[in-house]
Amino acid sequence: MIEIREIEGKKDLKKFIKMPYEIYKRYNFVPLLKAMEMDNLNPDGKSPVFKKMEIVYFLAYRDGKPAGRISAYTATHPVVGIDLNKTGFFGYFECINDFDVAQRLFEKAEDFLIKKKKKEVVGPASFAYDGLWGVQIEGFERMQMIMIPFHPHYYRNLIEKCGFKKKIDFFAWHFNLNDAPLERINKAKRIEKIINSKGKLLIRPANMKNLREEMDIVKRIYNKAWENNWGTVLLDDADIEHIKNELKPVLIPDAVQIAEFNNEPVGIAVGIPNIFEAIKDMNGKLNPVNIIKLLYRLGKIPFPTLPRLKTGRLLILGVLEKYREGVGVMLATKVMEVGRRLGYKEAEGSLTLEDNYAINNLIRRLGGKPYKRFRVYYKELK
Repeated sequence: MIEIREIEGKKDLKKFIKMPYEIYKRYNFVPLLKAMEMDNLNPDGKSPVFKKMEIVYFLAYRDGKPAGRISAYTATHPVVGIDLNKTGFFGYFECINDFDVAQRLFEKAEDFLIKKKKKEVVGPASFAYDGLWGVQIEGFERMQMIMIPFHPHYYRNLIEKCGFKKKIDFFAWHFNLNDAPLERINKAKRIEKIINSKGKLLIRPANMKNLREEMDIVKRIYNKAWENNWGTVLLDDADIEHIKNELKPVLIPDAVQIAEFNNEPVGIAVGIPNIFEAIKDMNGKLNPVNIIKLLYRLGKIPFPTLPRLKTGRLLILGVLEKYREGVGVMLATKVMEVGRRLGYKEAEGSLTLEDNYAINNLIRRLGGKPYKRFRVYYKELK
C-alpha cells in the first residue's frame, strides 16, 4: 500500500530530511549535515526565500516505510525566463526505484500547483539562491560537490515515465589543477597588459573585514551578468545577507576575487572548498569530534595527522558583458592558482547552461572538461 503524507512541523521535516539515506547507502553519497538541511528546508528558519514562496513537502510510504519525497512550490521572486503566473515548481525529489511511488508523489505535487492555478510545472528546482537545477543524468561516478545535486541513475527514467519532458540541461566542468596549462597563465598575463593599456585594471582578493560591502558588489555583478541566463534567481539585499552568513565560515579570502576597471567593479569569482569531502565520514552528524575534523579540513585550526581537502568548486564566475572575455580568464586563473597553492588537486566549475556558448567555450579554453550533466524537466498541467 502507498500512502502520501504532507509534512507538518519539525518532527515530520526531520523524517523528510532522513528519507534519502537508505536509498543512497549503495552509492558514493555523502549526506549533508542534518543541521544544515534543517536550516535550508525549514519555512520557519532563517532563509529569506520562504517569504517569497509558498511550499509544501510530501513524504511517501510504501507498506509503512518511507519510500520517497517531493516538494511543490510557487514563487514570487524573479526567475529569469520563467512566467511565474503560470509556472510552479517541484524539487527535493527522492524515490526508491518504484514507478507507482514516483507517480503518486508527482500527482500530489501537481494537485497542489493546479489548485494554485498553475499551467506548468518545472523542476527539479531548489528555491535557494544557489540555483540548484536538474536531476543528474551523467557523471555518476564522480564525487559529490558542494551545493550541486547528486542522484541515482534511475531518477531520470522515473521522471520521464511520469510524463515530463526535457526543458534544458546544465553542465558541470572538471579541472585538474595539477595540469594547469602554461598557455592559460601566459594568456591571462597578456590580457592584463592589453586591458591596462586602456585603463587601470585591478584584480584583488575580497576584504573579509568589510564583507558586507564586498557582498554588495557580488550582488550587483551577479544580477547584471546573469540577467539573461535562464533560471537565474535574482538576488535582493535579504538574500545577499543570508548568503554572507551561510558562506562566511567556508570562504577562503584569496579565493574570492573582484575585478575593478578604473575603480568600478566589473567581475567576480568565488571559489569554495568542497564541504562534502570534509564531511564524508560524518554521516550527517556534527558532534565535538566532527567539529574538530571539519575546522581542520577547512584550514581553520592546525591538526597535522588529518589530511587536508583536495577538491573545491568555482561557485561564481561573473563578468559584465563588455569585459567578459578577458577579465573572465584572468579571474578564473587567479582563483585556480590560489587553489593549487593551497594543495587542491581538482576543482569543479558549475553550473552552466548548455546553450551558454560564450562561457562554455571560455571554460574549455581554461582547461575545463564537461563531466556531469543535469536535466531540468517540464510538464503541462491539466
